[in-house]
Amino acid sequence: MHPLLILLTLMGALVVQSTVLQVQPFSFIAPNLIVVFLLYVSMMRGSLTALYCGLLIGLIQDILFGTYLGLYAYTFATVGYFAGMTFRSYWSRQLVMVILIMLGYSFLAELTAYGLSRLFGYAHVDLMAAVTHTVRIMIWNGVFALLLYVPSVKLLATERGRSMAEESL
Repeated sequence: MHPLLILLTLMGALVVQSTVLQVQPFSFIAPNLIVVFLLYVSMMRGSLTALYCGLLIGLIQDILFGTYLGLYAYTFATVGYFAGMTFRSYWSRQLVMVILIMLGYSFLAELTAYGLSRLFGYAHVDLMAAVTHTVRIMIWNGVFALLLYVPSVKLLATERGRSMAEESL
């Protein structure tokens, strides 16, 4: 898949996240589809592609929905890059390891966004409430990561990566 198509897919995830998942009854679920798909990009395409895709989709999200520029751009680029480095180390592991890494990085992404918002005085939420919200999003991200594993592998993988992913199942 061409990197431009990956970016368009991420924009589609942004549209679904900001429209369908904001209305009742889906608003209770509220996964971060961009983080889930960005983590699949980092797993299948590497850390640099995830860094650039995360930076661009984060800038788009900041421009369209953000209060200030750079919060999601920095968060998505950082998480995409370091997740790609982690996936490179643990690629030959099983699906359980992939999901655990995704859970950890989705938790880290939400906590980074909270920390940056708190640092610049935008968020006035208690840390315990933020961690509770982050854990809930992390769990839903894990559920959606399981649901989107096979389509993401088919969409993003090169031939070498596809055979390795099928071995991990």
